Amino acid sequence: MKTIAKIEEPLHGYSQEIAIIPIDNLKVIEIQRPPSKFHIKRLSESIRKIGFIIPLVVVKRGNENIIIDGQHRFLAAKELGIKQLPAIIIPEKYAHELMELNIEKQMSLREKAYVALNVYRMYLKEKPEINEDDGQIMDSIEFAYYVTLGIAYEKTPKLFGSAYESILKKVDFFLSKPLKNAIKEREERAEILIETDNIAREAIEKVREIGIDHPFLYKEVVSFCTPVKRKRKVEQSFNELFNTLKDNLKSLISNPHKIREHKFSTMIEI
Repeated sequence: MKTIAKIEEPLHGYSQEIAIIPIDNLKVIEIQRPPSKFHIKRLSESIRKIGFIIPLVVVKRGNENIIIDGQHRFLAAKELGIKQLPAIIIPEKYAHELMELNIEKQMSLREKAYVALNVYRMYLKEKPEINEDDGQIMDSIEFAYYVTLGIAYEKTPKLFGSAYESILKKVDFFLSKPLKNAIKEREERAEILIETDNIAREAIEKVREIGIDHPFLYKEVVSFCTPVKRKRKVEQSFNELFNTLKDNLKSLISNPHKIREHKFSTMIEI
């Protein structure tokens, strides 16, 4: 690695190092979302035309140079056979602000969950005794339910997470217990979510059998069966609410015509 210069960050006053780093000595931070092949291809074409003009943002972790912003530029450069890249090295504590730095495109719910889970695991590894509802965690992860969804997505990639987001927002909050204990509850909640999703899929198939089908059927079925509806405040616990949701889904499996009767009665009310 060759250091070119050191500059002072103009707002906070900390030192930033500008360096040229061999590409083999660079590594993408673990909490990054999966790279987009399309974006890498687009950047490769751009680099061919005008060169590599935006430095990576890097933190040093021991002997490693960890990329916290610029993984797509890094991968595009690697594909082009570039041997070394310019980088701005900042203090490691800013690695936890990755989600704020990574603004290349709007993340999907799945991507937000993936990033949140990996941020969570970083804290779990570094500070297992810290409470999940500590300010540090809550500043780094927007919603606690992203972690639950992240675990569920890992186990069941085809999970229709967005169908449950409005429910999770009302019952899945940060826990007042150490991360080493909270992770177990997160894993249990993820299993409950996966089990609910399996029952929902069966209910959807039964509804399709009676001739109802459209692009939003999944969300309609879950919305029809949820005990939350439009309530702002929910008294039930996570387990209680999802047990009720599962019971309602099973009831719909037994009598899928109920959803048609509900649609008809709603039309009459309107």
